[in-house]
Amino acid sequence: MTTGHPEKNRWDVGRWLRFLVGGRALSLENRLLNSACLVVIFIMVFNIPFNYFSGLKITSLIFLVFTALISVAYYLARFRQRVVWGVVIASGVGIVMFSINYFFSAGVHGASLLTFMLSFVVIIIMSPKKLYKWWVTLFLLVVIGLLVIEYHYPQTIIVTYANSRAHFVDMAFAYATGIFICFFSLAYLKEAYNRERDSAERKTVALAKMNDEKLKLFSIISHDLQAPLASLHSYVRLVASDRLTPEERRQVESGLATALHGSQEMLSNMLVWSQSQLSGFRMSLVRNNIHQVLKPVIDVQKIYASQKDISLEADIDDSLYALVDRDMLQLIIRNLIANAIKFTMPNGCIRVTANRIGTECELVVEDNGIGIDEDQQAELFTLKTRSTYGTNNERGIGLGLFLCKEYAHAFKGSLTFESEKGRGTTFRLRLPIVN
Repeated sequence: MTTGHPEKNRWDVGRWLRFLVGGRALSLENRLLNSACLVVIFIMVFNIPFNYFSGLKITSLIFLVFTALISVAYYLARFRQRVVWGVVIASGVGIVMFSINYFFSAGVHGASLLTFMLSFVVIIIMSPKKLYKWWVTLFLLVVIGLLVIEYHYPQTIIVTYANSRAHFVDMAFAYATGIFICFFSLAYLKEAYNRERDSAERKTVALAKMNDEKLKLFSIISHDLQAPLASLHSYVRLVASDRLTPEERRQVESGLATALHGSQEMLSNMLVWSQSQLSGFRMSLVRNNIHQVLKPVIDVQKIYASQKDISLEADIDDSLYALVDRDMLQLIIRNLIANAIKFTMPNGCIRVTANRIGTECELVVEDNGIGIDEDQQAELFTLKTRSTYGTNNERGIGLGLFLCKEYAHAFKGSLTFESEKGRGTTFRLRLPIVN
């Protein structure tokens, strides 16, 4: 004898419930309305025959019409996302049907007033806040009106119970149904509230963490910019003094160029990141030839590499095309090569390659530099920044690699790395190829 797989059965039930009620893409009010309609339909399936065989045949017919109209309201809310229309139809039909039923189910001595109270609770739970005052006013007027009519015209009330036993059974069934509806509605509401609260708490923690990282980032940038700016000021004063020998002037100019390059790189990354925070990523993904996009970047980086006596080699397949934003791809490769130059010793070697790997283009920036410490590798692509120093005391804060990772994901690509202390680092950027 086989009972199937419990996990699979639970998954099937959960899938059907999500289909019937609606996923998180729908608003909480929409899901509550859908749930309430389903519960009412489910209860009516038992209530209609129960009332019929209890002698309340007119009540049974009223509930049958009510169920059909509730089904229409459910369809509008679940599959058309017409929440207000669904609430109005379900609530309006309920009030009208229960008001009519009041006269055919013993009036104040029957279960109608209890049904009105339960309907009011369910309607308030699933209604938008803007409709609250209307439902409170309407329910009060209807109930008071029914009681006034019964008080002055008791002959309008028809007792259709077959006997006292049927009366007691109907009242017991109404109370049991009420308890079930209240429990389901309040439990669902409480669960939804707890989910939203937990989600808000997680977002608050994540936001606070990100804010702390941003504050730390700005603190590091403000600190690290002071040194290169002071160096630039000193170099400019030395050049302006006109008291340098030709050899000293060349050394000063070389140092000035290095300081300018480092400061420019840091500020460029900072400005790009700031813009993305203020207005989000703005990409123009078009079909680009990888070789044509990367060539100007590599040519400029060769100049900086030569200043440290580093060999920069490139082997780019000129037949590769990818759907990328030209400026963003150049920023990624520029940062990867600049990092390789920063952490490679003089007389070292950097190699940039681009090849087809299946349906992807793999861009590789490989160096034989000093590598990355293991304790820094886990935080390499995050905003948990810290000041770093290259082999020639070049300053950095790691923001460039964070941007590289973000842009790689924006291209629907990936950026990974392998590094070994003292033996170098390899970054691999993979992008989908387009023909």
